[in-house]
Amino acid sequence: MFKNIVVAVDSSAGDTAALRTATRLAQLSGGVVHVLHIAVTDIEHQTVVRLEDTGAAQQVLDIAVRSVADAGVRSEGHLAAGTVGEVPGIITGTVRDLGADLLVITPHKRNMFTAWFTPRVSDAVTHVSGIPVLLVPDGADA
Repeated sequence: MFKNIVVAVDSSAGDTAALRTATRLAQLSGGVVHVLHIAVTDIEHQTVVRLEDTGAAQQVLDIAVRSVADAGVRSEGHLAAGTVGEVPGIITGTVRDLGADLLVITPHKRNMFTAWFTPRVSDAVTHVSGIPVLLVPDGADA
C-alpha cells in the first residue's frame, strides 16, 4: 500500500478532492502525505508575471497541510516556486527527492488547441514520474 504520498495542490476546485483522496489512502496505510504547492510565475513579452505571491502560496499550503493533519494523518508541506513551464519538472523532482510511491493530482481540462502547445501538467508528470499517478477529477467524492 502507499505510504509516502505526494499531493500537488494549485488553489483550484479540485484540491479538496485530491487532498481527501490522499488522506484516505494514507489513513489506510499508516502513511504520510506530502503536500506540494508551487508559487507560479509566467513570462509574458519578456516580463515576469507573478501569478501568486509567496504569502498567498504559503497560505494555500498551510490550509492544505492542516486539512490532512486534522484527519489524523501525518502531513508535511513543501513550497516551491517556478514558471508555468517548470511545474511538471518541479513536481517530478519533488516526487523523486521525497522517495514518494504515489502522486495524487487533479487534471485540468483544456481545449485541444491549448493542449497541443502546452500539455497538461498531469499528462507531463504521468509520463516521467516513474511512480503511480492518481488523477482525481474536480469535484470527485473521494
